[in-house]
Amino acid sequence: MEWIQNNGKDLLAVIGAAVALATAVVKLTPTQKDDNALSKIIKVLSALSLCNPDGSFSK
Repeated sequence: MEWIQNNGKDLLAVIGAAVALATAVVKLTPTQKDDNALSKIIKVLSALSLCNPDGSFSK
């Protein structure tokens, strides 16, 4: 828990970069399967208040 408190900003930056990269990849692929997977991930992050339901990040 202490590690998370000490590295919280870096952890959020990594999560943000991962979601941004995943969003870019999803937009490039024609299938809906990966779109649905990313949507579920964004819903989980939204429930944890790490990102907004539209995929953008809270400030």
